[in-house]
Amino acid sequence: MRAGAARRAGLLAPLVAVSLVACQGLPGTGTTAPAVMRVSPDGSGECTPSSPCRLETAIARAGSGTRIELGDGDYGDIRIDGGSRYGDFAEPVVIAPAGEAAPRIAGLRTSTPSIRLEDLTIAGLLSFDDGADGGQAVRVHVTGSGMFARADHLRVIDSLFEGGSSIDGIQIAGASDVLVEGTTVRDYDQEIDNGRHADCIQLFDVSDVVLRGNRLSNCYNSGLIISGGGRGIQGLVIEANFVQGCVVKGPRCGGGSTAELREQSVSGLVVRNNTFLNGSVRWGSVAGAVFDRNVVGYLSDCDAHITNSIVLGWNSKMCRTPASLDTDGNRAGEYTPVDAASGQLAPVDPEQVRIQPWGDPKPAKAGIDGTALPADVAGAVAAG
Repeated sequence: MRAGAARRAGLLAPLVAVSLVACQGLPGTGTTAPAVMRVSPDGSGECTPSSPCRLETAIARAGSGTRIELGDGDYGDIRIDGGSRYGDFAEPVVIAPAGEAAPRIAGLRTSTPSIRLEDLTIAGLLSFDDGADGGQAVRVHVTGSGMFARADHLRVIDSLFEGGSSIDGIQIAGASDVLVEGTTVRDYDQEIDNGRHADCIQLFDVSDVVLRGNRLSNCYNSGLIISGGGRGIQGLVIEANFVQGCVVKGPRCGGGSTAELREQSVSGLVVRNNTFLNGSVRWGSVAGAVFDRNVVGYLSDCDAHITNSIVLGWNSKMCRTPASLDTDGNRAGEYTPVDAASGQLAPVDPEQVRIQPWGDPKPAKAGIDGTALPADVAGAVAAG
């Protein structure tokens, strides 16, 4: 799904005032920013626990490594712009709840570099726009919408994205050096008629992206999709993930595919040690691409070039047996996950993921559970 210009304009309009305020009142070169600042929606004080200030005041005064703590209250849609000086900071500016506070955020967009979001719940769109280089989302919960990644050097760690309609859970476009790790993206339906489809993760026009140790499931169109664009994709590693299509197909989840990986304008593509279930895997077999040590619930292309993988099913109307089976370390097999409905895709029987390794490809260093993966294991984890 690609975000339309009209939607972007609609999201930006109510946030201009906050954006302009954040540009004002920057400290002089002799000013030392506090290590911690406390804010509240209607604050007017000195950014302390006893005298909180407004968020835009703290953003304007922050320095390298400053921690901005949000107290309780409704912050509405937050827009953080105009902080190009943040790019010179040795440490990011952290925005997080204050202690046990539960700040309410309707959406958050930033084009300011070196912003680290921690432990925030955002009931709307999260967007790292062009200019937000070095941004981080750590243990962030986005509900009812998704995330746009349009900047470089981004990190999305141990976060949760869920419950959006006709929007991607995470869409990475025009970005480079992006890591998404330990993150869950689930339950994106197609209930809004806006001409867009919902994927758990979609990528286009990116370079040097790593998707590692994530859990993707129940997204209407696809769990994971790479798409064409102006410059294509250069450098993409997809490893040690649990990826599901629609566990139960219905009006809320149509299930186009578990993984759509046929895009030809890609180089440096490595897909290894993933567990793909509850839908089809569409693999483009681009020259030089690696598809190794994966568990594949359904392989759509009988001529797909894969290695050291276990295939549970395929399009038997197109071929009796896929060309790669019983060669290059591949085999057909059966697979019983601990509980597919809840996303627990580890095998009940560890022998179901054993292979006889072939050739030079190396496994991922660690599985989805963080433990080392033996060379003779396909999929994202060795055992349940």
